[in-house]
Amino acid sequence: MLLDKIVYLREFLTEFTTTGSILPSSPWAARALSSPLRGTTKPQRILEVGPGTGAVTAQILRDMHDVDSLTICEINSRFMAALKKKLIRNEDFQRHKDRITFFEGPVQDMPDSGRFDLIICAVPFLNLPLAIVKEIFIKLEQLSFEHTSLTFFEYLGIREINLAVAMNERRERMKEIDQFFDKLHRDHESHRKIVWLNVTPINIYTMRLKRAA
Repeated sequence: MLLDKIVYLREFLTEFTTTGSILPSSPWAARALSSPLRGTTKPQRILEVGPGTGAVTAQILRDMHDVDSLTICEINSRFMAALKKKLIRNEDFQRHKDRITFFEGPVQDMPDSGRFDLIICAVPFLNLPLAIVKEIFIKLEQLSFEHTSLTFFEYLGIREINLAVAMNERRERMKEIDQFFDKLHRDHESHRKIVWLNVTPINIYTMRLKRAA
């Protein structure tokens, strides 16, 4: 929708750190991020982090079963307001609304009162300080079972470009984040899928974040 694109552009220009994209995810990227939900018929507790204006949320709602529940966490109040307004007109949301809750704020501030079977995360990690990235992953692990699947994204080639051409401060930060994610993928069961049909081609990662004790 044109309105979604306008909202994204405005937030990209004013809140680049927490937005990180000039346009919403494509339908193909949304399907890849939500793909673990289509691989099971067991009841799923789903957490979506960073829904923006809801491109991925709409796909999650289409894939949800009547026994699933969804918590939506968004740090940006304008995105959250736009999302809630949009969802009122969504037939899938109306079908599931009694099993959907919202949390406005950083995911690190979510209560530890429950765990999730699937976490779908659209946080722009490469825009954030390493300390915040680590905080988020620690929190996501706390919210996970051993079987929980985490999906998240990274624009194709962005790390490499920044390591090659960014100014010194950004290059050093990117080097730290590059090392963190390389270790994360080595230490955890992780799979990558490239989605070429997006404004910028995108890597979608599916990871088992919590290791067995």
